[in-house]
Amino acid sequence: MITSVFTDTSDFKYPLKDGAVWNYKRTVSVSDIRPDSIMHYFTDYPAVITGTVTVLYDTLIGTVTAKCFLDEFVSFGTSRSNKFYYANNDTALLLIFSRSHPASGLFPLNVINNFIQTEDFYRHKIIDNIGYSIFYDTIPCYLKYPVVTGLEWYYSNPFGVTTRKYLGFEIVSVPAASISCMKERTIYSTVPEDPIYNYYSKFGLMKRTWFLNDEVYSTIWNPTGIGIIDINDVSEILSFNIPSN
Repeated sequence: MITSVFTDTSDFKYPLKDGAVWNYKRTVSVSDIRPDSIMHYFTDYPAVITGTVTVLYDTLIGTVTAKCFLDEFVSFGTSRSNKFYYANNDTALLLIFSRSHPASGLFPLNVINNFIQTEDFYRHKIIDNIGYSIFYDTIPCYLKYPVVTGLEWYYSNPFGVTTRKYLGFEIVSVPAASISCMKERTIYSTVPEDPIYNYYSKFGLMKRTWFLNDEVYSTIWNPTGIGIIDINDVSEILSFNIPSN
């Protein structure tokens, strides 16, 4: 197990190295289901997704050289894949472009805004920004450098504003490592009551947690909702390998 301690004002950047690999697990559980009559919709939960992210190559998008991240995962027995194109500069990690399946995966850094779906279930509260970064008013900025407690930034998109803030370093234990990570909070202006917490280290994103309280459960036949649930969405790195060169 890797153990690393950082002081505040770290100088690490997200590792964009060809051949880097992260294996992850995402677990989504449902609780406080109301009324009891809808409990039969959740017999498949907790749901577990396993996946692998690999950094493939450099590619030119417009005038920007970006790294292609391939995200391959299995959801409800079906294999899926996404591609994301990230670029580091002196001040930020930027998502330049993406090609995402409607049932989007987690890593490397993208957020699942359309949740796990069954055939008759969709979440109408969370926005769906699956697609291409070109549709954003500003390029999504996932990290700011240097990684310093208290730093806050935002970017806009057709659905509203995303605000991110570094809260401080914490020791985080996941199957891959026990490691000091910067805890970052992400808030969407459309759902400000449901923040996402990301934990970053020099080895990449180690963990993500998202608790959604009092979510409306809807079906195709009852789009305004038939009940209320709480959702706990936890993702963590199982193992990783970052090439030294």
